[in-house]
Amino acid sequence: MSTYSEEKFSIVRAASRDVITCHINDTIPKVAKLMVDNWISSVFVKDDNNKVVGIVTDGIVFRLVAKEKDPRLYKAGDVMVRDIITVSEDASIDELRNLFEKSKVKRVGVVDKNGEIVGVINKKWINQFKKYTRYYDIQLQPKVSSEKSPE
Repeated sequence: MSTYSEEKFSIVRAASRDVITCHINDTIPKVAKLMVDNWISSVFVKDDNNKVVGIVTDGIVFRLVAKEKDPRLYKAGDVMVRDIITVSEDASIDELRNLFEKSKVKRVGVVDKNGEIVGVINKKWINQFKKYTRYYDIQLQPKVSSEKSPE
């Protein structure tokens, strides 16, 4: 007989923990190779201080090719999206769902308490989650406040 263990839902558990990065001066073909080799659709871009400063997505690479631009002439820093959208690792599923509904992004970075990216979660996962919550009684715990209630 199995024992039921009630655990709080965590975005970071659902996120892909394989955060692939490149350097700001890496060429687009090198970034595309990282995507192909790792079966991913985005690569975070780090600067000389090892700080994440942007993201290159497969859509960016596709647009370069569609515009008949030579990808070999561009570096990650030239084409990256600088405004990375992130959520904290303790964000609720509702916060994440609202973020995807209000923005055009397909993926967000999950950051820890130090602001470091520890995972990536995509809109496709949220859509799958919504699909399965219709069929199963999944109870999500509301975010627990750290403030003590008056007694």
